[in-house]
Amino acid sequence: MAATGVAEHVQRRSGAYWRDLVFSRLLPSLFFSLFLARQLILLAGGVHGIHQPSDALFLAQQLLALAYFTMLVVLYAVRLPQRGTDHRLAVILIAFSGTFAAISASFLPGGSRREGLVLFGDLLATAGLAYSVWGLAYLRRSFSIIPEARRLVTGGPYSLSRHPVYLGEVATALGINIATGGWLSALAIVYFVVCELLRIGWEERILAQAFPAEYPAYARRVPRYLPNPFRRS
Repeated sequence: MAATGVAEHVQRRSGAYWRDLVFSRLLPSLFFSLFLARQLILLAGGVHGIHQPSDALFLAQQLLALAYFTMLVVLYAVRLPQRGTDHRLAVILIAFSGTFAAISASFLPGGSRREGLVLFGDLLATAGLAYSVWGLAYLRRSFSIIPEARRLVTGGPYSLSRHPVYLGEVATALGINIATGGWLSALAIVYFVVCELLRIGWEERILAQAFPAEYPAYARRVPRYLPNPFRRS
């Protein structure tokens, strides 16, 4: 009888279980694994190409990018069950297309190298990656591209601003493209920033619904976008 009950329970949840496993965990992890493999190749070449300080900065950027994509692969595979979500088709399309726009911006043609912005761009991208990795380290198993609520994170960079991963990603995208991107890259970055702003609004609504007692107080205490070191708690 016990075995029959277990079999019925597994069968009853199998459809939702496999959809979550394939579409919410396996496919995103495999997608980001491609960028993880690319970062490993870039890092292997960068280790042997350090001849000046700018090369060391590039290597640090590649190490941070490797950490970023490694965390995305792992966190998607082990993330917590959702407590709230917005699965409207438009929301899903905007969330994923914005992410792909940021990733693909540096591969678009039409750019020219602007030497005066190279160092600034490298510093901005490195700082953005570091801030994103710091944010993911605190977000951990609550990470998602689609606006969802799993756990309310308020420590670390989330005590400085409510969306540090998004802030870091925007800074990284700007830094990577500012010295070499063309008008197509600029359009991709603008689209990415608009998508991030939309995602922030949707995510905050879901968090407020999932954590009605905690999130409003947190939102009043912590700035939405940019950290304010002079703001009192």
